[in-house]
Amino acid sequence: MRFSWLLLFFSLVWSGSVVGQVKGTVTDQSTGKPVPYANIWVENENLGTTSDENGRFSLGNAALGKTLVVSCLGYERMKTTAQGGSMTVKLAPAQTALKEVVVKKNTHRDKKVVNPLNDRTEFAFSSNGTPWIVAQYIPYQPTFAATPFLDEIALVTLSNIKKAKFKVRLYQVGPDGAPGADLLPVPLVVEAGKGVQKVTVDVSQYDVQMPKTGVFIAFEWLILPQNIHEKVDAETGQKIKGSVDYEPSIRTYGPSPSKKRNGWIYDQGKWRSTDERDGDGITQASPHFQLTLSN
Repeated sequence: MRFSWLLLFFSLVWSGSVVGQVKGTVTDQSTGKPVPYANIWVENENLGTTSDENGRFSLGNAALGKTLVVSCLGYERMKTTAQGGSMTVKLAPAQTALKEVVVKKNTHRDKKVVNPLNDRTEFAFSSNGTPWIVAQYIPYQPTFAATPFLDEIALVTLSNIKKAKFKVRLYQVGPDGAPGADLLPVPLVVEAGKGVQKVTVDVSQYDVQMPKTGVFIAFEWLILPQNIHEKVDAETGQKIKGSVDYEPSIRTYGPSPSKKRNGWIYDQGKWRSTDERDGDGITQASPHFQLTLSN
């Protein structure tokens, strides 16, 4: 499936380098095992990273003494102070259950496509080292009653490398209208192929019913060495030192003065509506997800 659009990339300045004085490991408080792909932010700043497959992470010395916000699916979100040398962040397993959203499926399955992808979106959003999460709110409609289960998610990515990894998240609506608790019991780590690709993610095995308050579908960048793409000078063909993107990018809507995009971004350790932002690149961060429902 091919899409033709003007690809625009927006990046906020990421203060601090990947290698610095703040290094550590994210572990499970109960088992002591490493927690991979945890999202780590310096609170109220655009400085953050992701723990690797072994739970290890590092931040620049600009993070020293500041508050880190650490979160990962299946664990309670926590705050801790960034320390010099080596530190261990112990996450407590989440105590929440999925009893209210998981039920048994029927054997016969009908399907309904919601918010279908098209070729009219002219933007993409990327990261140069900030562990953003971008989400789109899909409201509930009475017609979903005949096909109430989340079956498949589709999105469009652009990547300059092969097998760029990212996470797909599903959230309930929180008390303040922002993304709240996770709907899935496990993280979905997905790979994007090189170039412009339609990526589909099968979630039917989890038997999750569409909440009556709607659902947030989200894309989370993984700030990992294997996701780095170094930019190249168009004239010399040489790599531009210190100029990198973390692949892949995700197809997004542009700003619209007349239409809400239902976009949200996890930025500086908290959720913000992209419809309420003005005057910066964050307004371009409203993603487009296609959702397929089934019975």
